Amino acid sequence: MGAYHLVVLILGILLLGPVVAPSPVTAQEEPNVGLLRIAELTHPRQVVPGVQFSFAIDVEYAVRFNATIRAALFDGSPSKLGEELWHSEEEMVEGGGDKVWTVVLTAPQSEQDWHLTAYAYYLEDGRWESYNDTYRGLGYSETSLKVAKLAILQVDLGIPNVSLSIDSSNLTTSATGSAEVHLPVGVTYSIRLPVVVSFQNSTRFIFVGWEDGTNTTDRALLLDGDIELAGFYKVQYLLRVDSVLSAYSFSRWYDSGSNVTLQAAESVPMSGPFQILGSYYRFKGWSGDVKSKSAMVNFTMDGPKAISADYAIDYTPLALPSIFALGILGGIVLFLFARRRRRPVDVVSEEAQPTQESRISAEARLENCPKCGATVERDWTHCTNCGQRLASSEPGG
Repeated sequence: MGAYHLVVLILGILLLGPVVAPSPVTAQEEPNVGLLRIAELTHPRQVVPGVQFSFAIDVEYAVRFNATIRAALFDGSPSKLGEELWHSEEEMVEGGGDKVWTVVLTAPQSEQDWHLTAYAYYLEDGRWESYNDTYRGLGYSETSLKVAKLAILQVDLGIPNVSLSIDSSNLTTSATGSAEVHLPVGVTYSIRLPVVVSFQNSTRFIFVGWEDGTNTTDRALLLDGDIELAGFYKVQYLLRVDSVLSAYSFSRWYDSGSNVTLQAAESVPMSGPFQILGSYYRFKGWSGDVKSKSAMVNFTMDGPKAISADYAIDYTPLALPSIFALGILGGIVLFLFARRRRRPVDVVSEEAQPTQESRISAEARLENCPKCGATVERDWTHCTNCGQRLASSEPGG
């Protein structure tokens, strides 16, 4: 760069410097009203046509110095405002807080969804201003309420074919587990549910509570508009255990998904005379929906279950006494049998032995045959040995 150009550049900077230099910053004054917004609108969810009801407008504010505020209520939505239904008196406020205005409105005569919009204003240089941002506050809020004589009460239980009552009306839940009824709005109703809902497959449902925290099956409910009320039931399954031992025969309900542990004794003494002899039941295992040879078994109740605790009678302690008893009994039988066989022989031999008198009588009746000498009785006419005629048989002999 030549000397000429350098001089021109320096002169340009000196001439333009005062023009482009930044001007001093002027501090902007903070607004007097730092926050003004509609905090909450409170009103019934549903009203009967032509009825009067209360409508509350809660305005939240924060101001540096004294400020004047007010609220107004319009028919319609912010994009399409209708007539002004109400506006408050001017209110002087300072600091921060809430201002609540309560309005008495009259519902339209026709049934409809009624849209309303509330505004919060502050007075600034003789004009009513309203904020419309998230920092200083949304100065308006819209709402709607139903204008109708009847409201819908829907009870959702998640279980089909459940009988329930609402006042004097009896209802049954549908296949989806809900029941619906149209009732006059603004009335308190009594709702009653069954505590237990049983089914034929050893399954039942136990009432737990309502979604709003109420845990009784009988409750009162103000129907201030369409309400969908949910009640909850838990599933339970029946466990049946059968056994020859009464201690292991029972039926009990368990929550679905719960863990169950069964413990059986390895041996159980028998009752009655068998107990004295030392007999007992011996555990053989579990059968049915749960199968195991272990005395302790653990399972999950994922459905109804029927289980058998199998026991068999163990006669081992009776073996030695039984053998001993049989030996004694056998000896007694043999002894009696042998005695019975000897007794008839003795009687016969005693009867066969002649007495002395009988022997003398028999000898007096005997004689010898004169021919052959054989012994014959006196009454015989002939000798049985040789045929000789005996003299004693002759006449006059």
